[in-house]
Amino acid sequence: MNFANRCEEKVQQLQAHGLIRDLHDLEFCDACHAVDGAGHRLFVACSNDYLGLRFHGDVISAARNALEQVGIGSGGSRLVTGSHAICGAFEREIAAFKGAEAALLFSSGYMANVGLISTVAEEGDLILSDEKNHASIIDGCRLSRGKTLVYPHRDAEYVEKLLRVNRAVATNCFIVTDGVFSMDGTIAPLPELLALAERFDAQLIIDDAHGLGVLGAHGHGTLEHFGIPMGPRVISVGTCSKALGSLGGVVCASKALVSLLRSRSHQVLCSTMLPPSAVAAAQKALDLLQKFPATVQEIGHLSTMAKDIFLKNSIPIMGDGGAIFPIPVGDERRATFLAQKLYAQGIYLQGIRYPSVPMGSARLRLTICASYDEGEFADVIGKISKVLAANK
Repeated sequence: MNFANRCEEKVQQLQAHGLIRDLHDLEFCDACHAVDGAGHRLFVACSNDYLGLRFHGDVISAARNALEQVGIGSGGSRLVTGSHAICGAFEREIAAFKGAEAALLFSSGYMANVGLISTVAEEGDLILSDEKNHASIIDGCRLSRGKTLVYPHRDAEYVEKLLRVNRAVATNCFIVTDGVFSMDGTIAPLPELLALAERFDAQLIIDDAHGLGVLGAHGHGTLEHFGIPMGPRVISVGTCSKALGSLGGVVCASKALVSLLRSRSHQVLCSTMLPPSAVAAAQKALDLLQKFPATVQEIGHLSTMAKDIFLKNSIPIMGDGGAIFPIPVGDERRATFLAQKLYAQGIYLQGIRYPSVPMGSARLRLTICASYDEGEFADVIGKISKVLAANK
């Protein structure tokens, strides 16, 4: 079979199993609404822009000013072409925000996880990774030279068993977990995992992409949610593309580790740096988050409201009450069918299917944005409930 025929056969297989992906070209009006090519207005219920800051006037102005001052692109790797001052300023600010000694920017949150794990985990090291960790963590583990063992979702007791058996023969050990799991909305048991890291001399790596700006009284993330300060055993990975409404990833850690990543990570050395305009936008968004922490509380309020409406309508939901509300539907084709039904009613809510989640566990992934109008959002939740009830 030649390559073209093989591609066609694979596409047909994906279509048969309800796994083909199509792109929807949308023109966004604001953080919560968009219009498609046919002029169909949609309520966007699945964005990761949790605080609605990508349309904030101050954030746009910060990006525009940087764009006019230093141009569109960054010109290359920071280590080759030089680093714009705004990058270093943002790194210092996000490090202080997270309570870390230092921070380092990457071109995306995906690259931050891949670059961190593939650099720090060497031959003879041990990595313990949650089975539902993000694909970027999985790829980082695969690219590393460490031995990776996968543990059941949020099972700290199993992590302890793995440490008892394997820690003594490993040079260094890393427990790696999402802070908030993006497809399930669950929160990692950080107190238990950190206690194990202390007990067995391990480092705890937390991908807090979906915790920053969402969890904790001030939006500092999953550690603040549990009342845990940043410490020498903790490495925090974050992203600027969700609650901060921009682009890029960041690792917050010790000065020594940041220096190591800057000098050895291929994802830093061999990758063009973020445009300064994107960094300026993230910096302004972080500033707004710190000035108006009450915005974070709005997510909690809307989250509680959504949960109450779903429960009242007997609609099962997943998650631990953050900004992510997966609605399990099971079959992949049913997920696509329900998404199309909702689209026809002006609700853009995509079906999450394999390989993002295991086969047979497809879901609709609803997310909360602090910019949602409470009345409109309540109406959207009601419509979703009716569509699900009518198409069991």
